[in-house]
Amino acid sequence: MATLIALFAGLAVIVTGLAVYLHRRPHNRTETVEGLLAEQELRARLRAARSAYSTFAMHGTHGLTVDDLERYRR
Repeated sequence: MATLIALFAGLAVIVTGLAVYLHRRPHNRTETVEGLLAEQELRARLRAARSAYSTFAMHGTHGLTVDDLERYRR
């Protein structure tokens, strides 16, 4: 019984440590104008790909072609 309690206590310490680490790590935000523009462009391309290749848009088609993949690849 003591072994089981020690196991769960160890797992709780590990999970708590990981949660604290992930919460305190620095977020890599882009601060330069070039980085912000690159992020906006990427988000626009991803938004276009999500709308163009949604479940409803792909119904009855053959899926992505090589040309389509090259269009959205960076």
